[in-house]
Amino acid sequence: MSPKIVFSALLCVAASFASAQSINLGFPDAGDRQVWIYAGLPIEPPTDTDGLKTLKADAALPIGASKPNAGVFIWDRKTGNLASKTVKDAGAGTWNVKPGDFQDIAEVTVHVEHSGKPVAAAQVELNDGRRTVPQLLAPSNNGSVTFFAVKPGSLKVSVKYKVAGKEGKPVTQLVDESLARAEPIPTITISLPDAVDTVDTTPTSTATNSPGSATSAPDSAASGKAGSKDSGGSFFGSLLIYLISFCAMAAVIYYAMRYMKTNPDSVSSKLEALGVQIPKPGDDPLTNPASMPMPRAPAPVQKIVLDNAAPDLISSVVASTVISDPRLVSQSGDAMPLPEGDLIVGRDVGLGLSLVGESTVSRKHAQLTRSGSTVILKDFGSTNGTFVNGVQIQGEKQLQIGDSVQFGSVRFRFEG
Repeated sequence: MSPKIVFSALLCVAASFASAQSINLGFPDAGDRQVWIYAGLPIEPPTDTDGLKTLKADAALPIGASKPNAGVFIWDRKTGNLASKTVKDAGAGTWNVKPGDFQDIAEVTVHVEHSGKPVAAAQVELNDGRRTVPQLLAPSNNGSVTFFAVKPGSLKVSVKYKVAGKEGKPVTQLVDESLARAEPIPTITISLPDAVDTVDTTPTSTATNSPGSATSAPDSAASGKAGSKDSGGSFFGSLLIYLISFCAMAAVIYYAMRYMKTNPDSVSSKLEALGVQIPKPGDDPLTNPASMPMPRAPAPVQKIVLDNAAPDLISSVVASTVISDPRLVSQSGDAMPLPEGDLIVGRDVGLGLSLVGESTVSRKHAQLTRSGSTVILKDFGSTNGTFVNGVQIQGEKQLQIGDSVQFGSVRFRFEG
């Protein structure tokens, strides 16, 4: 066999091996895109450890030792949308990425505020119909949390928080987000009605020697030296004070214990005068059986009488329809539990159930009032009406399991 043929065969093997270790990505135009492979759960934003690459045009993505079910993600920074495939599906030949491959929103930001200030702490949940993702809001987040790989459509955002150490009324907001939107990273703002702790965003001023002038370097150095000297002297002075205080305290405790030992009757009488009960040997219930409470005789066992009567059909139906966990379920399957008390439904933000962007819903449309297992629906004189089972209500209406509830053109099902 000639050397030329052997060399050509080796080139083919090397080319096939290289293609098996990378994915060829083809894009219809130039753009700012981030590409990476991620095999972990839950799905999170990329990091440098995920082999993150920024691609402007067609390129080969190395897959290394990635498993076939690992995900290949492409984040279009211009649109803010996300495309994904498994290594197995994307690795055969070239993945010619099309606009239709971008099926998810890469990031959605939820900002929680009260009276225009960022909320310090809360639990934020986002449900996109595919999964529910919880996030904890901390003071360092400055009122905002970010959710990654969100399915477009109807998003249900719920915020749970505490007011003075007690659970506040959860706030739920429904928002529609599509793949075609103005902002690459949409922001959903939720306003809490209760007075919760907020983050102070007021900038702090820097102290200077004189108005409009900064501290000079030599002065800073001199003050640093002086501070170092003073701190050294202050340390030994503080140590001496602590030692003297410790010795004085030990002496007080010693003489107090000695006095109590030599004058037990006097100490006991003074303590009893202050209301402190001093146990005596006869007061111990373990040594004085007379002080122990007598056990009660058990109540007689009640007899259970069974008869052959047929079960009460009405009672069984009522028992099966007892409302234990009342909630509204949207047409997309999102469930919104109804807390005790009043819950306002409307188009305004910050309500118990905010239907933002729904033009057929009034700003404050209706009210749901739960008292135990009873839920009362009240219309606020809305423009497009409130309906139960297709009938517009006037005033109040008690809901039953299975009722169809409609605010304007937005429908829910009442479940328990």
